[in-house]
Amino acid sequence: MLLASLWFACLVPALADGSLDGRVFTGLIGPAENPDLADSLYFSDGHFWSDICTRCGFVPGLYSAHEVDGGIRFTGVLESDSRGRFEYDGFVDEAGQIEVVIRWERKRWYWTSRRDIAFRGADASTGSPATLTQILLKMDGMNPEENALCARF
Repeated sequence: MLLASLWFACLVPALADGSLDGRVFTGLIGPAENPDLADSLYFSDGHFWSDICTRCGFVPGLYSAHEVDGGIRFTGVLESDSRGRFEYDGFVDEAGQIEVVIRWERKRWYWTSRRDIAFRGADASTGSPATLTQILLKMDGMNPEENALCARF
């Protein structure tokens, strides 16, 4: 029985929720074939968010991560009442490079828009990154309608 339990434990990847907390990645976000906007992706308190997404009303979301060969795989969702939902599926390699596929879906009463977006970048963690509390306070005073960039989402 002990041998079977050890064998099963080796097959199930170790959960590492929160394992990316405190890390910041800078890079480019945009259409999957050619990300073109500078952005930063933050992880704190079991949540994640991006600069551009929060400015456009997407609330920081919970993320789940687990260790895999060569790095950490994570998933999470960012949602906005007016701009839809971003489903993140990413990989951070041991060198700190990050690749994320983002599925964007925006439902309207007469159709649903879907697009593939990507974020590619590198670990830029230095000092003390923004916390979940800080970004939520900052978002309280933001108006996505005043940001022309948000028209893309």
